[in-house]
Amino acid sequence: MVHKLLRLMTTCLLLILLVLGLFLFLIVDQKPHTDRLTRVTHEHIERLKQTFDHHRHNLQNNRKKQHGTLSLNPEDVNVAINYLAKHFVRGQARIHTANRSASLQVSIPLAAQIITGYINLKATLIETEALPQLRSVTLGRIPIPDFLSKFLVTHFIQWLHNHPTFNSSIKIIQQVQMTPQTLTIRYLWQGGSGESGNYFSVLSKSEQNRVSRYYNLLTHNNQQLTVQTLSQVLFPVMRMAAKFSKNNPAPQENRAAILAATFYIMGLPLKYLVPEYIKESVVRRPTVTLDGRQDFAQHFIISAAITAYADTILSDAIGLYKEIEDKRSGSGFSFNDIAADRAGTRFGAHATASHPKATQLQQWVIQEIDDKKLMPEWADLPESLSKTAFMQQYGNLNSPAYHAMMGTIEQRVAALPFID
Repeated sequence: MVHKLLRLMTTCLLLILLVLGLFLFLIVDQKPHTDRLTRVTHEHIERLKQTFDHHRHNLQNNRKKQHGTLSLNPEDVNVAINYLAKHFVRGQARIHTANRSASLQVSIPLAAQIITGYINLKATLIETEALPQLRSVTLGRIPIPDFLSKFLVTHFIQWLHNHPTFNSSIKIIQQVQMTPQTLTIRYLWQGGSGESGNYFSVLSKSEQNRVSRYYNLLTHNNQQLTVQTLSQVLFPVMRMAAKFSKNNPAPQENRAAILAATFYIMGLPLKYLVPEYIKESVVRRPTVTLDGRQDFAQHFIISAAITAYADTILSDAIGLYKEIEDKRSGSGFSFNDIAADRAGTRFGAHATASHPKATQLQQWVIQEIDDKKLMPEWADLPESLSKTAFMQQYGNLNSPAYHAMMGTIEQRVAALPFID
């Protein structure tokens, strides 16, 4: 009897392993179906900013419910989806819009050491009266029945509705319409603006609590100052981050500390991130400088925050877009501002790369931080170049002269002491 039971259990185990092996064989491919570079350029940033700026003013000043439409360029949607796939799952993605539908491809590399390859997903998004529905889903070589994909998507959307971080934003979206030329989002703005408006945060509650902790530290200790250096701002928050990193992931603590420092330096109300936050200081905040310049401190910390919560690709694109806008608007294209951007980008990347690197940076800040060690040599870098002056000296962003100057900046940034 015991032998029969053992044989039965062995047979069942072998069948399970066989089914699992067959499943892995069918869903794992050796090559990605979608293989494309993640390239976010200043042109993408410019188009998206113009699109959202077109809606932002009206929404912020309208206290009533308002229906609206947000039309996006398919190329920008493609870049955004591919960027998100790279950022969250180290994969690649592509979307192609058609009339009332879109085809989606996602390739995700396997992280396991035993199994190598890619999981390739194909699906068709069908326009409905609300959010799009998935059809014809294929996972590797396995087709997923439409009823199953619909069941999973329905429950996922329900989870988003119930999630405290995403419920406000998902409720705003009413419908997604698709054509070959555009992807249009119909939304319902609930109203509210200004000081008494309604805000929702993309941060989880635990992340909001962490950011508030560092923000409170800065506003409580520095109310009597008129001027601060960036190193004086980073020192206390990174020292606190080192304390909390004993029981928490150091990149997580550093990320929150950098974001809190960004809102403090830029003079932004924390309720934009933490809707329930009510402890805003009525005392004028000090001016924060880096190596004697307020603009350097702002460039550095914004780039560090974008990198900490996104990555260097997005940070570099936004930094370059800012300089091109300055060239157009009158303040001019400044290579020393780009140097501050790149330094902040590397700081944010190092602060969140891994637990060992994050704790290493914490100790460097506590023991050695100084403005001269945060900012590369910049005095000889051209600044405030008008559009005409930039074209005369550098031509365009693809010229040898421009690339030579950027190479010089990268070499100086790489020599900063907080970088390996």
